[in-house]
Amino acid sequence: MTSAAAWVSIAVTLLLGIAGFVAARSINADRELRIAERRLTAYERLWALMRSASPLDGPLDEKGRRQLEKKLADWYYSNGDGMLLADGSRAMYLSAKDNLISSSDSLVPVESRERLRALTGIDLERERGLLAQRQLSLLRTQLKADLRVFGQPHGPRLGDEDRAFLVHCGVDIDHKPWKTSRKKRTFDNTA
Repeated sequence: MTSAAAWVSIAVTLLLGIAGFVAARSINADRELRIAERRLTAYERLWALMRSASPLDGPLDEKGRRQLEKKLADWYYSNGDGMLLADGSRAMYLSAKDNLISSSDSLVPVESRERLRALTGIDLERERGLLAQRQLSLLRTQLKADLRVFGQPHGPRLGDEDRAFLVHCGVDIDHKPWKTSRKKRTFDNTA
């Protein structure tokens, strides 16, 4: 009888262990689903704020960049939205946001800073606006990737400056959506 009781005890323990494992996985999956739903809502709000930087519109001037930076900073702290950014998106968001108001000598990546160094006046202002549009467009593509909504980056093909920005932000350019973009499309920023 002792042997049978031991086997029953082992079987019960094993069943309870399996049940606990299944319950823990279910709870974790439920938590991840709730976070994904909150992330989608937060990203929708962020997406709407970036409307003024649409590549379909003219480049943002300094006033427009400053206003957008303020709106983006407010979004980050509202509703806890900023904490929902995935790692790569957080770095892209912070870099693109900071570039909106940084001096030309502080822009990232270095390739952008060097390209703009030779410009002045209206040419510099236009290129700063175009840079903001492009980096925010790349951010929107990364946000879609966070939500598993893959597609090609909008606008011109990825150039060296785009890739340098992504790498600066810690984005793995050998994975979707960037890998597909790099394979099928090449871009010369001088065109």
